[in-house]
Amino acid sequence: MSLLLKGGISKLSELSIDTDKDWQGKGITNIKQVAAGMAIGHILQHSGSILEALVPGPAHNVLTSEGTGKKVLWAPGGTYFERFLPITIDLDHAEVLWSPDQVKEISSLAGTALYRAYGDAPGDFIKRLAPTISLGRTAAIFTADRTHDKSASAATSISLKTIVEGAVADDGGIQTDETIAAQDATADDMTLLPAVPALDDGYYFGHSKKFDTAWLDIGTRGNGVWTLTWEYWNGTAWAPLSDMVDSTDSFRAAAGQHYVTFTRPVDWATLTVGGAGNLYWIRGRVSSYTSIVTQPKGSRAWVELNI
Repeated sequence: MSLLLKGGISKLSELSIDTDKDWQGKGITNIKQVAAGMAIGHILQHSGSILEALVPGPAHNVLTSEGTGKKVLWAPGGTYFERFLPITIDLDHAEVLWSPDQVKEISSLAGTALYRAYGDAPGDFIKRLAPTISLGRTAAIFTADRTHDKSASAATSISLKTIVEGAVADDGGIQTDETIAAQDATADDMTLLPAVPALDDGYYFGHSKKFDTAWLDIGTRGNGVWTLTWEYWNGTAWAPLSDMVDSTDSFRAAAGQHYVTFTRPVDWATLTVGGAGNLYWIRGRVSSYTSIVTQPKGSRAWVELNI
């Protein structure tokens, strides 16, 4: 306290500390800079050498660990595995039009009293009573005059959206395995097309089970003039997919999730592409090219399985 008095300060609340110092290894480093750059929703994390602010992620995202020695990041919650359960059930039934051959009236008396004590109350203090009820019923003995049977199949369908098991970029025949990039939430780490595409460049999506739809989260939309042809491997060659709908617009659609859907090929065969698994693959191949302004990039990919 004597030091404070010598400095003309009589209260601790009057003491001012300059935090913009390294304090010769005493532990105060960049607190002022971090605090100045923070706003509502910011949180702190350690970068490996200093504290830094982590800005809020998109709505409904969650903090996700990338593993030991890596910083946490925001990622969509619940998107690793999504489940859709459209179910249709048709039951066999019969319509019967009839007139009873014999009718007999039967009357019976049903009497039951139920008592229940609550807690430590006396047995006759709180109780429930079921009054005596007289029931009447009719028994009908009959032979059907006419019957009409209807039968229908019962069908159950389950659709599962799950992460791809293979993703490969093709640049002039050089195939690069980007499976890990397609499975994590890192933005723009999938090279959907080369910086300057050429004919037959493209991107491959694969899974160990046959699927009907591929989903792609576009991070950076492509801008240019080119066309993709979507194909599958039939065991001997790449063939066009039937009934194909490409909502990615050849990777030129706006940032966000888009799909490629098609009729599942009956002769679809597995193949190893770019060193990535023996899987069922589809690919978007550049079949015509004129120009490019912006290279398309992706962030994550899924397939949809109908079981």
